[in-house]
Formats: sequence, C-alpha cells, structure tokens
Amino acid sequence: MRKIVKMRHWIMLAVPIGLVAGVGVSTLEIVCNQVFWGHIYRLGPALRLAAPILGLFASGWILNRLHLRTVGMLNDVVIQYHTPPMELNPRVDLMEATACVATVGFGASLGLGGPSQWLGARAALYLHRFIGRFRPMQGITRRQILLVGAAAGVAAYFRAPLAGTILAMETPFRRDLDGTALLPASVASLLSHWVHGRLVDSNPLLPFPDLGPTSWRPIAEAVLIGLAAGLLSRRFQRGVIWIRKWTGAWSWRARGLAGGLCTSFTAWIAWRFFGDTWTLQGGLPVALQVFQANFIPLAILALLALKVLAVWATLGTTGVAGLLVVTLSVGTLLGGAIHPLTPHMTLGLACAVAVCAYLAANYNAPLTGLALAVEWGGRALLLSAWPAVLLATWIGAGLANTPAKIRHRHIRDHHGKVSH
Repeated sequence: MRKIVKMRHWIMLAVPIGLVAGVGVSTLEIVCNQVFWGHIYRLGPALRLAAPILGLFASGWILNRLHLRTVGMLNDVVIQYHTPPMELNPRVDLMEATACVATVGFGASLGLGGPSQWLGARAALYLHRFIGRFRPMQGITRRQILLVGAAAGVAAYFRAPLAGTILAMETPFRRDLDGTALLPASVASLLSHWVHGRLVDSNPLLPFPDLGPTSWRPIAEAVLIGLAAGLLSRRFQRGVIWIRKWTGAWSWRARGLAGGLCTSFTAWIAWRFFGDTWTLQGGLPVALQVFQANFIPLAILALLALKVLAVWATLGTTGVAGLLVVTLSVGTLLGGAIHPLTPHMTLGLACAVAVCAYLAANYNAPLTGLALAVEWGGRALLLSAWPAVLLATWIGAGLANTPAKIRHRHIRDHHGKVSH
C-alpha cells in the first residue's frame, strides 16, 4: 500500500514535469531553428556563412561573463546527478540558455539534444523547489527528479520517448543505468513527446527501414559498421579534447573568432562542392539527403570529414549546445560512406545501423541504441543492429562518462573550470 501511495506521488510530479519540459523544449527548438536559423537561411548563403562567426563570438562573450572556458550541458546533468546542486541560479541558467541559442540559432555545428536534456532537468529541479515542500513530495530525491526531467527533455526533442527515457537512465554511468525513476520518467517522457508533437513535430528524425538479416553476411557487415562507429567515436572525442587544450590559453575573442571562421570555412567548402552549407547546425538535412541516396560514397566521406571538423571547431572553442543530433548525422554519413563495403545491406539499413551504433558508442548507451532501432525501425532492424551496437559501445570512448572520468578531463585556465 505504501508503494502504491508513493507511486501516486511520483505520477503527480511526473505530469507537470512532462508538460513543462515539452513546452520548454518546443520553445527552444522554435526559437533556434525557426526564428533565428530559419530566417538566416532564407537570406542566402553569404549570411549563412557569416552567422556562425557571430554566434560563437556571442557565446564566447557569455562564457567570459560566467568565468567559464566552456559549458557542457549534458555533462552538467551527469555531474549534478552524482552531486545534486543545493542552490539554483536562474541568472546563470538563463545566460547558459542564451549562449546555446546564439550557438545553434546562428548555425554553428551543434544541436539541441544536450540542451533539451539540460532544460528538462532544470525545469524539474525548479518545479521540485516549488512543490517539494508539500509533505507527499518530501520522499523524492533531487537525483530522481533530475532523471525524470532529463528524460522528458531529451524524449521531446529526440521524438523517441522510449529511447529518450533509457538515454537519461544510462548517461550518468559508464556501464550501468539508474532504473529507480523509470516509471515516472516514462510518464514524463510520453507527455513531453505529446506536447512537442502538438507544438513542433512528432515524426522520427530519420527514416529508419525495418529490415532484418536474411543470412549471416549482413550480421558480419553489421560488425564491420560497429567497429567503424566505435573507432570514430574514440577519434571524435580525442579531437575535441585536443582542440580545447590547443586553444586553452587563447582569449575568448580569439577562440570565438577562430571557431566561427573554421566552422564557416567547412560550410563554404560544402556549399562550393556539394551544393549547400551542409556542415552547419546539427546536420539533419544532409543526413536525410544521404538516406535518399543523393550523394555518391566518396562525396559522403568528404562530407563526413567536413562535419567532424566543423563540430571540433564549434565544440572545441566557444560553442554551447549538444551532440545528440550531430551523432545522428555523423552516424548517417558513416553508414553511407561504408555502404560499398556492405553489399548485403541497403543504403538505408547501413545508415540506420551506423546511427544506432555510433549513438551507443558516443554515449556509452547500448540500450538506447537498441531502443532507437526498435522505436524508429522495428524488431527486424533490431536484429540487424545489435551486433554493431554492442561492439561500438565496447570500443567507443563515450562522451557521457562517470563524473570521475569527466573531472579527469577538465581543462582549467585562469577563468575557471572547463566542463567537457
């Protein structure tokens, strides 16, 4: 009976968290993608190429005001899960959100996945501060509240409530997950997904095919994709760390200018040779083009290299946003580039398997990769993806690790702490 009463209290709290997170994430996406970037995009390639310079310069100024080298929004959620904040600072939170809007809204090469998880967690903590004083809510910990909010936020933007919930449970750990808040997190995720669908869209971000293996050969090819995804994940993370160390002694002005120029240069190359500024923002437009077989494999490989360089330039300097959508686009490009080596897979299947594997490797989240295969594809795709997901997770370095590992990778300068 006591457990039933406690679960009722959980649901009472999960419902407003899901609704608020859905509205918040939808508002953030509309502001960044429609109000700012949509308007900039329509004004032509010249302004598109200049916008990331302005955006990274603005986010660098905000970081300087906060006395931070950079802000890792997803890693903030991970660290605060293990060390829940005793106080909330609305001014700092608003400035970090503004830096995110400057980064993504002006086209720098990041997305809103991490910020959505951060926004959901923040909304949940603020709600808990207001209603946690009521007696029925006093047995619910800040850590559990943070997980529920993070799940609601990422599920809304990810357009995948199951995968988003599991991702929030997995990201605080390297090889584990916290299932104590699974049911309320699922309720909040479903509600936020519903709200986001009403305000923005609820369709999957990528068109995964539901195709399963017909022999042992596609399984072997999935292993090859998993190997490539795991190795790319390790190289990707090391590149970000190297860029941050290399630019660590620079002023925020120099970092913002250099990051913006490098990001814009990759976009110019993509526009000059491949028809559009494909490397800007999260990269979903180019991923959709790859799924539609509009590029040859060599062009896909070149776009993959350009996209990785653009993300390094953004994330390694003054960019404040997330990598979830970047992970989807990079995974798609990887699948398209490696497709000639997987003749027993269709192009769409190779891309879908690569996305699931690269997502699992980047976030140390194998269950999330498998859940995404089921949610966007189906059971047949799960049979194709599982070897790649498990191998990529084992090889990959992962961007969401234990706080001890994150702290080991902090870079400190005279301004203060650097969050990876």
